Amino acid sequence: MTEPVAHLMAAKLLRGLRLATLGITVTTLFGFALPLLATGSETYSSPAQQVLAFAILTVVAVVAGVRILRDEPLGRPRWVLVAAVIAAAVLATTGIPAAELMSEEEWSYGVIGWFGILLLVDHSVVGAAVFLGTYTVASFAQLALLGQGHETADLVVVTAIMFGCELPVLAGAKALRGLVATSSAATADAERVRTAEAIAEHLHADRRLRYADLATTSIPLLADLTTGSVNLGDERARSAYAVAAARLRRLFAEHDEAADPLLHELRACLDPAERHGVAIYLGTCGERPTPPLAVRRALTEPVLRILPNVTSEMRVTVLGSATGVTVSLLADADASDPADSDPAGGAVHSGVTVTRLVHGAKVWVEATWQARG
Repeated sequence: MTEPVAHLMAAKLLRGLRLATLGITVTTLFGFALPLLATGSETYSSPAQQVLAFAILTVVAVVAGVRILRDEPLGRPRWVLVAAVIAAAVLATTGIPAAELMSEEEWSYGVIGWFGILLLVDHSVVGAAVFLGTYTVASFAQLALLGQGHETADLVVVTAIMFGCELPVLAGAKALRGLVATSSAATADAERVRTAEAIAEHLHADRRLRYADLATTSIPLLADLTTGSVNLGDERARSAYAVAAARLRRLFAEHDEAADPLLHELRACLDPAERHGVAIYLGTCGERPTPPLAVRRALTEPVLRILPNVTSEMRVTVLGSATGVTVSLLADADASDPADSDPAGGAVHSGVTVTRLVHGAKVWVEATWQARG
């Protein structure tokens, strides 16, 4: 049996227990207590108190029954209802002469315990047990205080009979609550395992994607370097290696946890040039959404490609709006043959539009991405 099915079955059993307890309580109230109340009016010192106590219990049964039938928790009204049950018990036992407390006309003793179970068993089995114990002790104390101690043996017998019916219900509720807790824990563990597997699959796919990217860019360069087939005196070759190194730094930065991934990856790309004496300004303006990984790569790619040709200084600005991001750069660069240069105009990669203009020794590049609504 799978964990979700077990949890569902346990929840249904617990709901069944609540319905059964409701049925027992209502049956006891109207099938046992009401006939005794109707035939014992001459015995009571205050029939009005008895009727009021019965009416209170009826209202409690209706309110609790509606919640249970709707499969809703009792919530905060629970404690008001518990207080009402206690008040009904006090009214019932003080509205009959002390000598008649153990007579058949005292209808409340066999009912109050079931109301305690009805109201508390779904909240706390221990709480329901404490209610039963407290009510029983109070009943014995009432007999003693009213000079009816000789009736204690009779009360013990009645209490044993009542506990024989009530305690198995509490034991069943405790077992079911334990089953629900175990099922919930098992379901949570299974969900954590599924989540971990999904994350692992995602990371594996991401690593394969990153390796595929390296396989087409950096690895061929490294192969040429190891075989000595590359001429490092060639400016274009050095630029290609510089771009590949920056891409690797960007790749490493993509694994980092950062509040602003785009800015973090840009800093990783710019750091080598700054270490080699290029004056770099990196600024931001405006709130912006966080672009997906492929978009961030397309936004940073123009910066990578121009870096090997920057001669003295470079200004990079990240402009944001509610709907998009623009990475703009202005650099002093040798733009006659930039590494991996895009053609002038508006090239589009991963939804990013790249515009490049050259004026003398100045190169201006702008990469713009608009989020889809």
